[in-house]
Amino acid sequence: MSCNESGAFAAIRSDARAPTVPLKGPTLEEDLFLLQPHFRRFANQMTSEDFDRETKVKVDEDEEDDGGNSVLNDTRVAIRMCTVLGRWRRDDNDSLFSWSVPLVGSDVWLVAGDTGVEVPAHSIMLALRSSVFKRVLRGEKVAGFKVGKASPGLKITLEARSPITIFLLLQYIYTDEVAAIWDARVARAVSDKFPDLKLPFGTVKSDLKSLADSLDLQPLSTILNSASKVSMPTRTLSTDLLSFFSRTYAATPPPVSCDTTLLLADKEVSCSSVLLRSRCPFFEAMFEDRDWTANREEDGGRVVVKMEHLKWRPMKLVFKYLHGGMEDDLFDYHRKSLSSTSQSRE
Repeated sequence: MSCNESGAFAAIRSDARAPTVPLKGPTLEEDLFLLQPHFRRFANQMTSEDFDRETKVKVDEDEEDDGGNSVLNDTRVAIRMCTVLGRWRRDDNDSLFSWSVPLVGSDVWLVAGDTGVEVPAHSIMLALRSSVFKRVLRGEKVAGFKVGKASPGLKITLEARSPITIFLLLQYIYTDEVAAIWDARVARAVSDKFPDLKLPFGTVKSDLKSLADSLDLQPLSTILNSASKVSMPTRTLSTDLLSFFSRTYAATPPPVSCDTTLLLADKEVSCSSVLLRSRCPFFEAMFEDRDWTANREEDGGRVVVKMEHLKWRPMKLVFKYLHGGMEDDLFDYHRKSLSSTSQSRE
């Protein structure tokens, strides 16, 4: 505020600028990578030898592509896949990858042809990412997908000649990424470390391309048309998860895909325990305790969690972060609100 020599006063208003809120911790893609049951089991039982095998992976500097370390990252993921496959249960005495108890809420198994390797997954992730998988899980007959009963859940047999193909398909579904194991740089590193697996590098890519086409996973199909490693043209993971939450959180009655109801101070919110536990250690500990959840189940198996000390307005931001990540844009609503207010005054 100031005045001139005649005593007239004037005030200039300056809008407050919200400070940047830094978000730390795993990204959406990193959390969902470890939601994959086979990777979660392996991460919990890694040996020092396993750790050294991954951290000591190198590629020649002149062989790296424009993505910097993308080839290196693909190689590390491919090595983890091969380590898991090499330890898959061969008989009842080997329990490292025995699935007598579903891990992190998995309820469906994907099988590569007649290999007998049943890879656990989550039906909600399959349905959210592929409309074809959604139809299959609803009980519709779709060419190329053989569905059988499992305990619990379903077993879906896909037309693929190697379990590695299933691992790669699930990696895309859960993370919007796929390790280009067919790339010569990745294939060479993997072959050197796992000669006994005799991986069919040629057929893995063609089988994955056929599955991507059948499942209408257009971004995955696009990159598989390239002979070597390329970046994903379109990322849809965040969009798919946010779309799911926006459709279901206030739906009445709660959708079948939502197995949890959170009772807030001013709202009931329907959501999926699988997605909550994948992103938040609080919910992970909660749903991992089967006795705790069993005592809070209503008819139909829905778990009701009372969080009446919290209100919807701040929790909405939390849910947006859990489902969509949006590390850079999560608080943009505040800046946009200030901008709109300023423009309306003008």
